[in-house]
Amino acid sequence: MDVAGLEAFIQIAEFGSFRRAAEAMRLSQTALSHRIRKLEEDVGVTLFQRTTRSLALTRAGQDFFPEARDALMRLSSLYENLRREGRQAQERVSVGCLGSLGEHFLPEVLREFRQRHPGVSVTVFDEPAAALRERVASGEAQFALTILGAQLWTQKSRALFEEDFVAAVPAGHELADRAELTWADLVGHPLARVATTTSHGFMLSESLGTFGERLDWAYEVQRVNMAACFVASGIAITVLPRLAIPPSTELRVIPITAPLIRRTVGIIARDGVQLPAPALQLQRMLLHAIARHPKTAAARAARVQPGGVDKDTTEASSSPPST
Repeated sequence: MDVAGLEAFIQIAEFGSFRRAAEAMRLSQTALSHRIRKLEEDVGVTLFQRTTRSLALTRAGQDFFPEARDALMRLSSLYENLRREGRQAQERVSVGCLGSLGEHFLPEVLREFRQRHPGVSVTVFDEPAAALRERVASGEAQFALTILGAQLWTQKSRALFEEDFVAAVPAGHELADRAELTWADLVGHPLARVATTTSHGFMLSESLGTFGERLDWAYEVQRVNMAACFVASGIAITVLPRLAIPPSTELRVIPITAPLIRRTVGIIARDGVQLPAPALQLQRMLLHAIARHPKTAAARAARVQPGGVDKDTTEASSSPPST
């Protein structure tokens, strides 16, 4: 379809003059005449009757003019809406992040990002891993920092670092001075666990297997901060990924061996979808912050390269403790 020819036809019909239409379109009369001639040749119909002193629409031109004008207006409106969506995409970033990870990495990254892009707003979905997968799949989140595991087939992922599950013990507890613990050491002590409907709780339950039945799960909570609160108050021990435990003088963090249980942290995004420039910039800044963070520098994968995600996924695994 000759959109340029249609626009020329409508302008000439509205102004009733080649000269005035050419001025409005910032074209020479020769260029405008060429567009009309090309359009008439294409459709096989004469649209204007021209003499040295007059210009009028032919019968075909009269019939065609109102519908062509309305169609071009609709097309122009659609195009402007699309441009507006494109501008909004450049002015808004949406990212998913597990709360326990976001608390460590996001504040400083977002402060720096705001300085570089003061006009870009950021939406953060701090939700469980399953919800983040759905947010990324639907496009609501452009990418997410989360636990890697069973990603959807439409998603790509990149492993960043592995993180051990550790015990958080009340500061005055009989186990607080131990350099490390085994799972057997926790038998007989009241424990607080995060619900198995969360990624943390499910991973721990699957890794422990039948040995988990020997542990005294006295409390079950929905959020890691509540589990840490129970430890700080002295009523329980909890087992969480190291980064999920908030700093506190009222609890001690102790590694658990035999065996180690780990989660793999990474970034997921939709496969085949190019991130807008601001979202890509935020992702790069986040990767850089993770790479130099003191709690992840030693554990992060050596292959991390700020700038994107790929399809490599490493899922943490472990054998259940012996009974």
